Amino acid sequence: MSDTDKERGPDREEGELAGEVPPDLQKTGQREDFAEREEDELERIKSRLAYLAAEFDNYRKRMVREQEAIVSFGNERILLSILPFLDNLERAISQSHASGTTEALLSGVQMTYDQVVVELRKFGLEQISAVGETFDPNLHEAIAKVVVAGKPEGTVLAEGRKGYLLSGRLLRPAQVTVAQGAAEAETPEGVEQGSADDEA
Repeated sequence: MSDTDKERGPDREEGELAGEVPPDLQKTGQREDFAEREEDELERIKSRLAYLAAEFDNYRKRMVREQEAIVSFGNERILLSILPFLDNLERAISQSHASGTTEALLSGVQMTYDQVVVELRKFGLEQISAVGETFDPNLHEAIAKVVVAGKPEGTVLAEGRKGYLLSGRLLRPAQVTVAQGAAEAETPEGVEQGSADDEA
């Protein structure tokens, strides 16, 4: 008996050596490995597509926001050039009241002013409320401080130039006169002397 016959044994067919995987089982294992690799690749592709879809959606939203910003603030230079006309009309109205000019002139100037304001609102322009409000450094620019009895410190007393918002964003601050507390009105020398006396 040959060595090969010994390894084959009585129950093994020719060609089936010890430890050898039958050909039909080999093919089945290869198919399973191939199927697993294909499933893994499919999952990677799905994950990649989901990532790309999310990136594209973010890009689309960003482009929409940028386009809206261009539309909202694209007229900024035009509006800044128009604002002096409003300033002049406001001065004309104030001077008409002070000098007692004819009502027709005052009415015409007022009508022109109102029309300009209405038209500018269509571009997103809003006037900033100032007189009687508490001073807000984000909206107001203090050009003077005055001590006034009965007025809380920081109250806006008068408006030297109107301020404007463009679509909710500050275009130009209002120039205002602000109520000042009595303590702030003291001279620095007086404060220093008081401090020196306390230290003595």
